[in-house]
Amino acid sequence: MAEQVITGNKAEQKLFTECLRHYSIASEDLDVRKIDFDKKDILFRSHIEEGSWPYNSLVFDPRIFTVLYEKTARILANKPKGRLVPREGGDSLGAKINNELLSWQWDDNERAGGESMLSKWSLMDLNARKYGASFALTKWNYHRKVDNETKKSYPYFDGPDFKPLNNRDCLPNPSYSTIKNWFQHRDYPTIQEMSEVNDAARSKPIYKNLDLLKRAIQNENKERGGDTRDYVIKNKSIKGLVDYLGKDEYYKNVEVVTEYRCDRWISFAPKHGIILRDIPNPNKHGQIPVVMLKYYAIDDDLYGLSEIEPVEKIQKAINAILCQYLDAINMSLYTPLKIRSTGGAVQMHTINFGPGQKWLMNDPSSDVISHDQSTSGVQEFTSTYRFLVGALQEALGETSASTSNLNPGQEGKTATEVKDLATSRSARDNYNQIFLGEALKKQMIFWFQMNQQFLFSNPQEQHKIIRIVGKDAIKYFQNAGLDGEGLTEDATDLLSNEDAPMDTNLQDFMQPMYPVSAGGLTVPKMTMEDDGQVGTLIVEPEDLSGNYDYIPDIESMRIPDEAQMINAKKNMVEIALNPQVFQQLAQEGYKLKSKEVLEDYFEQLGMKDADKYFEKIQQPLPVQLDANGQPIQTQPTGEAGLNGGGMGQVNGQLGGVPQGAQALPVG
Repeated sequence: MAEQVITGNKAEQKLFTECLRHYSIASEDLDVRKIDFDKKDILFRSHIEEGSWPYNSLVFDPRIFTVLYEKTARILANKPKGRLVPREGGDSLGAKINNELLSWQWDDNERAGGESMLSKWSLMDLNARKYGASFALTKWNYHRKVDNETKKSYPYFDGPDFKPLNNRDCLPNPSYSTIKNWFQHRDYPTIQEMSEVNDAARSKPIYKNLDLLKRAIQNENKERGGDTRDYVIKNKSIKGLVDYLGKDEYYKNVEVVTEYRCDRWISFAPKHGIILRDIPNPNKHGQIPVVMLKYYAIDDDLYGLSEIEPVEKIQKAINAILCQYLDAINMSLYTPLKIRSTGGAVQMHTINFGPGQKWLMNDPSSDVISHDQSTSGVQEFTSTYRFLVGALQEALGETSASTSNLNPGQEGKTATEVKDLATSRSARDNYNQIFLGEALKKQMIFWFQMNQQFLFSNPQEQHKIIRIVGKDAIKYFQNAGLDGEGLTEDATDLLSNEDAPMDTNLQDFMQPMYPVSAGGLTVPKMTMEDDGQVGTLIVEPEDLSGNYDYIPDIESMRIPDEAQMINAKKNMVEIALNPQVFQQLAQEGYKLKSKEVLEDYFEQLGMKDADKYFEKIQQPLPVQLDANGQPIQTQPTGEAGLNGGGMGQVNGQLGGVPQGAQALPVG
């Protein structure tokens, strides 16, 4: 690298030299890989370099593009439904609350970068398949924006973030096959962004020496926009687009490299010789905040095996034979002519193609003769093309091209072939899902641990309100009583007293079972909307205490087999309505929730809001007896009124007295 002018004190100069050495080592390794990255992008984008292509036809058979996108679509088709399980200090209710918090943050993360989490993981998946590995930063994002009217800043986003990285900007330690000791990432923020965004904690941005950086940029050519990339974005160059990064003189970009270590984070500007940040690792988990996805590990290389690499030459051969065939067809349509040029036998200006044209020559039988070419290549095209396509599809573990081992390319496959090929594809997808699940687990554990540390770090903000939309989650919280109300012990003692007033209203003594103090009021931990489909949950610091493990449910992200699921639930409904099953479960002390089974079945058939098909039966009021065994006249359940037995039903009890027990007359 060129001689670097280092700015700062001696400690910063020494640290900059150390980080710059790591930057140099990783850049040398990356420069070699970028050549291979470009080749993979060319094949994935179905692009042919015209200058070096030996054929007139420029036709690309996009097999690699189709296969890779089919794999991504199969594995990443839905939002994951993983769950936390309690460990030391955790409980099932806390696990469910944190599950809903992570699910809400998954949906809310789109505000952080304008891209959904499913889109981010799809990019991670494609990069891992193209290059062998993909990387993402998982840090806390505290982003403030300025109100144009009041000119005051306000928190715009405050939560865990997930940012897939461009492989050409990732500079990991190339000495090991895993991320170890340090990991450098290159970014191109503006000075304004560095003063607004904090990716290390829930506080103001803590970059230093920004004045030195501004001075260094101002001393440069004012017409220059800032630092530019040291590589060409292949995906843009394929389409003939220009990379404008570093060409905006008003919002100048700065190349900032951050070296993440287990114990500290160091940010520096390699082209300006300035240390911009040197802080201890803000995360208590003490890990490098990078998630790596790698499907096929090989030897001691950090990058795994690209799925394009084994079939790269086969794809090129398919393109070559396809263009060769098209050239031969064009040649047969416009056959070259062999024309006698000696003695002026043919008047060349008359040789024009078209209806009714006249060619002037001395001897039509010998002066102009069409060129006969061999058709053996054309005749062999079909079998050769099918063979290459079959080899490529088999190497990639795909069956979408209807390849057959007996007769490649033919539709008539045997039942055994169909079963074996489907099993092979499922086996490879399952293998990929294992590594995808581990990467997803690491991201979610990082998010949970950062929630514990940063979500309630501000003493003035000790509540987080999230929305609950899942039917199962709402039912779980309702069964746990998070939205319920009941009588306190003091209220129960007061109402049981013989001196209690005759006109006492039971509702005046009701209190939330899980009270939360917010804004000077005591409210239930969960409240439901009027339609009963959406709930609001208040998360408190104690909800995040304890340790949990995350179990990813990658199967939930795959494309569901609708027909198979409908048949399975249909069989389940038939079993649920079998009287013998009811009797057997009753003998074992269980009962089947037939309503829930039917609701799931109806929704699977496409009927939205299946609960509207059910109507609750009005249960008769329980008969209360006096001391002589005579029935007591009661008011309807739910009406206020202490005497007469009409205290109302509260949490399965009637006026504080369990249902089924005899209520003693008051007075």
